[in-house]
Amino acid sequence: MRRPTWKVVQAQLEAIPVHVDFPEPQTLRPTPRVRLLVRQTYSQSRDVFGLSRSYKGVPSSVPDHPDALSYIPGYSHPEPRREPRTIKQIVSPYPNLSSFLYDHYFWTTGTSKSRNDRDALRALITRLDFNPDDIADTNFRQIEEELRGRSSRDNWEQERGWRKSKIHIGIPKGEKQTAAVRRENAAHQARAQNVPHPPPSTKAGLDGIPILVGDFHHRSICEVIRETFSQDPAARTFHYHPYEKTYHPPSSPTPTIERVYDELYTSDTWICEDAKVQTVKLDQSVPERYLPRAIAAMMLWSDETVLNPFGQNKAWPVYIFFGNQPKCERSAPTAGGGRHLAYLPDVSGSAPNADLPMLILFPVT
Repeated sequence: MRRPTWKVVQAQLEAIPVHVDFPEPQTLRPTPRVRLLVRQTYSQSRDVFGLSRSYKGVPSSVPDHPDALSYIPGYSHPEPRREPRTIKQIVSPYPNLSSFLYDHYFWTTGTSKSRNDRDALRALITRLDFNPDDIADTNFRQIEEELRGRSSRDNWEQERGWRKSKIHIGIPKGEKQTAAVRRENAAHQARAQNVPHPPPSTKAGLDGIPILVGDFHHRSICEVIRETFSQDPAARTFHYHPYEKTYHPPSSPTPTIERVYDELYTSDTWICEDAKVQTVKLDQSVPERYLPRAIAAMMLWSDETVLNPFGQNKAWPVYIFFGNQPKCERSAPTAGGGRHLAYLPDVSGSAPNADLPMLILFPVT
């Protein structure tokens, strides 16, 4: 065997030494624990149209399937707790039930009278719970003013969660962002960084011209959710459990499955967020830890509304719609799917020579 020459040995690459530093036993980190959420899948059989649902977990109710209670395993849906109200609280601001029934008949019979209106009036005054003496001293004009919100409104609004706040908004100045303006703003920010900073303020900064907007009537979003989900009869058809909806053509021999997106609670986003809500750690000492968890999907909508037939008085109400309600019911004009949340004040006259838009602002409550 011939030995390699010195030049060949020098041409060979030397192996790079690798040093591995093993940590001390006391510095070893524990292996992170993986928490798995095992949820039973609940699937419904396909209907005549080839549609099927798949729930991640066993739902407590399926609102649009009345017969679902018979084949939901372990079904236990507690009845909502409702606080009883008296007749006076229900018909407020009317002093008694007879005054409410009498005024209700007046506003619902229309301007022209018919034989049906005569029969309805006779049925009203012959009711056992109707007392003509109760309406003798009732001031209906004052009640109308109170219902319209022109007088004696504060106590009535507070009982229903309405509040009145004064807020500040910033109106854009309308300056064109040219290169010179951007350089000046950058230089101003650089100079401001070199000066001592004042203590942090508790109020958020406003860009533009600050304008005070008063008499902003609004309700708490949490109060609207609590009232709708616990007292509104429409909440009986709300969906609290998302599901995957699939379509398989009944006439197709191949197992071709297509995903169907027709409601908000059938989207992947809702399903993923619901999984996060179910895995949130709660304090084990509170009794609410055993309550079911659900998502309340809120959609805000606002548009100008005419308050009288001549179009002189206008308002900008803000409504809140819930995506838990099926859209066929939520979008029906007579369903009343929108709940009043706020009334936008008109700020067009707050600043001179400025045509200001309507802004939706909600104070934190």
